[in-house]
Amino acid sequence: MKPFRRFLSATPLFAAALAACSSDSSTEPTGPQPVTIRFAAQVGNQAFTCGTTYSGLGSPATTATPSDFMLYVSNVRLLTSSGAEVPVTLTPDNKFQADNVTLIDFAAGGAGTACANATAETNTQVVGTAPAGSYTGLRFELGLPFEKNHQDQTTATGPYSVSRMFWSWNAGYKAVRLDLNTGGFPTGWFIHLGSTGCTPTGSASTVPTACTAPNRPTVTLSNFDVSRDRVIADVAQLLATSNLNANQGGPAGCMSGTTDLDCPAIFSSFGLPFNGGALPSSQSFLRSARQ
Repeated sequence: MKPFRRFLSATPLFAAALAACSSDSSTEPTGPQPVTIRFAAQVGNQAFTCGTTYSGLGSPATTATPSDFMLYVSNVRLLTSSGAEVPVTLTPDNKFQADNVTLIDFAAGGAGTACANATAETNTQVVGTAPAGSYTGLRFELGLPFEKNHQDQTTATGPYSVSRMFWSWNAGYKAVRLDLNTGGFPTGWFIHLGSTGCTPTGSASTVPTACTAPNRPTVTLSNFDVSRDRVIADVAQLLATSNLNANQGGPAGCMSGTTDLDCPAIFSSFGLPFNGGALPSSQSFLRSARQ
């Protein structure tokens, strides 16, 4: 009987241990977790500062001074180890974020500065929530979804209200804007990435039904730790094979036109085909780096 009594006396302790385990498991997070995806602009291994002159850019190597640098990020998803996509729900702020769109602005400036078209305020992060879980990668698009890309900019609010990111025709918004003053073009060599072949054609108020070249690259960073990594937008990589002292058609630089021969090298860096050409194997403009 003594062993039996000892067994009975141990039973409450065993039950308490089970209760503790049950209590611990119930406190594990199951709801949404905050997500902040940080971006940074660099020129090679140097930090990007609007108005600073950088050397060794392009091919042949030359100097360039950026005067504006902005881009739109949309449809942000986190990737699990199995490759599943989990959308990030953005936190709207009525300025840089709305819907599933974030405006990233790297260029600080204003009237009287070397970056007169820029504003003093910048934004270098995407902020939102995602289901609690473990994530190993990141995927998003550069540019706006079609339905947001073709709206009336004059009445738009938040991230859609920035007029210098909108074309004055129905191609819509620019996905990326990088303005430079180069040795060969001291008054401007520009990269404005956006949609082309939008029909029906017309003014900015003519809403197209389709664009033959949306030019919205999908960016995948398969090894990305949200808590520790940043997305690096590298100007040097974007310009690596471009001649910044030449103009091969249209305005100086690449305005996304299908006959502009300054665009093939830029499109390749974005991971985009140019004018029906082959799709590059990868993009080189954006990469991840540990903070």
